[in-house]
Amino acid sequence: MAGVAGNRRTIYSKNVIRQAFQELLLEKEFEKITIKEIAERADINRGTFYKYYKDTAALLEEIETELVREISGNLQQESLSLDLWLSKLLTILYENPSTTHLILLNNSHLLNLLMTEIKPETFKRFALYFKEATTEELELCLSYFVCGSIGLIEHWLKAFPEMAPDAVAALLIQIFTTNVYERE
Repeated sequence: MAGVAGNRRTIYSKNVIRQAFQELLLEKEFEKITIKEIAERADINRGTFYKYYKDTAALLEEIETELVREISGNLQQESLSLDLWLSKLLTILYENPSTTHLILLNNSHLLNLLMTEIKPETFKRFALYFKEATTEELELCLSYFVCGSIGLIEHWLKAFPEMAPDAVAALLIQIFTTNVYERE
């Protein structure tokens, strides 16, 4: 049953296309990756690529959507403590370095998802510390919190990939709970 979604040949073809694409993402910029290169790396013909994807942007969008769905499923476990939640999130990102790097650079679905998921709880916590803050000021605090965290995560993935996700989660928690201006 060739061409049927979910059959072995379809699954195999999509997997080798994705693997080739993700390898190329680690070597060069997204905009410079061609379908010909993906097909050659995956050892398929270009027609096979076009059978499943319109272009490289459609392939990236599918990979992003699946990663965001995986992250979202983990983020919605409300009973997790912040350190476990962060550890799970960082493990997912760590296991998908090429896609994660591209997503973080483009501030795509991942940033929007993180903002949406953590905003209500984070607003409550910020309001406890910044009792006189306006909604606009709380929005700025949240932006600082999320963008700073994403910057740290991106730098970790690029510069220190040998660090374990749990260690980076612990560092983020330490940063969140430290008052660097407190006098001794």
